[in-house]
Amino acid sequence: MRKILTLMPFILLISASSLAQEMPMKVMTFNIRYNNPLDSIYNWDHRKGMVYEVFHKYSPDLAGLQEVLYSQLLDLKDSLKGYTWLGVGRDDGMKAGEFAPICYKTSRFSKVDESYFWLSKTPDVPGSKSWKTGCTRIVTWLMLRDKESGQLFFIFNTHFDNASVEARIESAKLLRKKIDEISFGRTVIITGDFNSTASDSAYKLLTVKSKSGSIMDTRSSVADSLKKPSYSFVGFPFKPEEGNLIDFIFTKDAQAWQVETYRIITDNRNGLYPSDHLPVITGFNIINKK
Repeated sequence: MRKILTLMPFILLISASSLAQEMPMKVMTFNIRYNNPLDSIYNWDHRKGMVYEVFHKYSPDLAGLQEVLYSQLLDLKDSLKGYTWLGVGRDDGMKAGEFAPICYKTSRFSKVDESYFWLSKTPDVPGSKSWKTGCTRIVTWLMLRDKESGQLFFIFNTHFDNASVEARIESAKLLRKKIDEISFGRTVIITGDFNSTASDSAYKLLTVKSKSGSIMDTRSSVADSLKKPSYSFVGFPFKPEEGNLIDFIFTKDAQAWQVETYRIITDNRNGLYPSDHLPVITGFNIINKK
C-alpha cells in the first residue's frame, strides 16, 4: 500500500501531461504587390511563381495577404490547392480594388463566421474613406474553428494607409475597437501591412496595454537571432533599409498559444524577390488541455 501511495503523484502527473496536447500552427502575412504592368520585370507574371513557391515551401496553415487584385486572387485559387480564400474588393465590397484576403487550410480549419469593415468614420459603408487617407482601406475578419484542438479564434487582416499619418492612427484605434466588439474575448490573430514601424504612433496604439487586453507583436517573443532582417519592405529593385519593418503578426488573448518560431522570409531568385515586401511567418504551439 505504501508503494502505491508513493507512486500516485507520478501517475497523476503523467495523466495530466497526456491530457495536454501540443499542436503546431503556422501563420503568415504577405503583401504580394498588386499587379502593375508598369513594374516591368517585377510585374505579377514574373513573380507569381515565386509567391506560389513561398506557400509550397513554408506551408502556412493560415495567411493574411495584402494588395491582391481580383485577377491575382483567381491565380492564387487556381494554383494553391487545399486553401479556402475569402475577401472582397475594398472599393465596392465586391470585386473592385485591392483585396485583403485571408486563406486557410480546409483540412485544418472550418469557418464559423466572416465579415468586413472599412477603416473610416463609416466602417460599414463599402468604399468609404476618412482622415485624408490616400486609398480606401479594408479589414477582413474570420472566426475559425481549429479542427485539431476544437478552439474557436479570430483572425483580422488589413493594410493601413501609406499616405496619411492621421489615417494610420485612427485606423489603429478603430481596429482595436472592432476587435473588442467582435472577438468576445477569444484568441485573436492580427496580420497586415501597417505602414508603421515599432516606433510609430499607430504601432504603439495597437500594442499599448488596456483594460480589454494587450495586443502582442509575435516578433517580441523570440530570440534576437530570429528577428533578422530588421526590414520587411524592400522595394523594386531590392533596396531595403534597416528598421523598415512594417509587416506584422500580432496576437490578443492568446494565453494558450506559445510563439515558437518567427521568420522574415528572404527567398529570391538571383536577386528577384516574390514581392516588394518580404513575407513574415510565425509558428505557434497551441496547448490544448482536454
